[in-house]
Amino acid sequence: MEQFALIGMPDGGHRYIQSHPLLKFLPVKWAMAMIPRVKPRFTEIIYDKENRNELGYILDVPGFFIDKDKHGESNRTQNINNLVGLLLEKGIGVLVFPLWRNYISAEERSFIEESITILDGGLIKLVSLMDTVEKLFVILNAKPNEIEIGVWGADNAVGRIWTRLLAPRINYLVIGGEDKEALVELGSEVFHDTGLSCHISTDPSTCLSNKSMAILSALPKEWVDPGNTRLIILASRLADSSPYIGENNKDVISIESGWFDLPKAMELKKSLGVWERMGITEAMLFIRDSSYRNLFTKKALTLENLRIMKGIIEEHGIGFSNMISNESILSYNGFRRLYFGNFLDK
Repeated sequence: MEQFALIGMPDGGHRYIQSHPLLKFLPVKWAMAMIPRVKPRFTEIIYDKENRNELGYILDVPGFFIDKDKHGESNRTQNINNLVGLLLEKGIGVLVFPLWRNYISAEERSFIEESITILDGGLIKLVSLMDTVEKLFVILNAKPNEIEIGVWGADNAVGRIWTRLLAPRINYLVIGGEDKEALVELGSEVFHDTGLSCHISTDPSTCLSNKSMAILSALPKEWVDPGNTRLIILASRLADSSPYIGENNKDVISIESGWFDLPKAMELKKSLGVWERMGITEAMLFIRDSSYRNLFTKKALTLENLRIMKGIIEEHGIGFSNMISNESILSYNGFRRLYFGNFLDK
């Protein structure tokens, strides 16, 4: 079966040093001084629990993370070439890189994808987050006229999906973004399909503050104060997740993604974080299921196609449960306690 490689989250080079046959014996200070100049290297193996087959590998590329701003163009090009060469030599065609947007350019990604597919777990994040929001509607038990939602980034593909998901459920929806023409066009389509007249705004505060729920499919450039908005859904890409929103307001609950039960056959390292595990799961689906791969590579990003993708995910025994808040798994009971805590304590 085809295998994948995961570029794990940056750890300062410690995983690389501990797995290296020479660096691990050097004084830490010496080894760390060499880390920014070392080549990409496989540092750990991910196994199938049952038969111990190698499913994939953890790949460390310190040059992407350590002193990356100090590397010249030739060093970056060499890093990219070394990465592609190592993957092709191993016969690996799928690279999981959750935070690629933070560390390589779109042009560098295009170069890599001439021979290697890059996955970041973003589609599973989107599908699971939609499932989470639908469950939150049940928990909140709010009537359509009692809930107000703002969607920022409704002028991009993901924001349009959120708008179409929410419009049939509520009576007050603000769609916002920087492209007013795109927002007006979306508003007309929503009115035609559902009868809901959306409020349109290019001001983040008008769109997102003082709402029952704020959906961010893009991060606004200036908005930092959520006002009375307690529930913020970070529906933007992984690299865009921003901890500053509402950080001075402990009553704000930020949900970054839904969560799910991992495939039981996969043996994962405890050190892997939620975004790495999400990316690995997406890689396994991409490799094993042609229907998932076809949706991923050939179909448009629409609400209907995402619902089909959710069905495929569930067919693989992956059940949606819990959510991710501040990069930690939060249960629905935990959400209830956070959201209704002040009322439950009375």
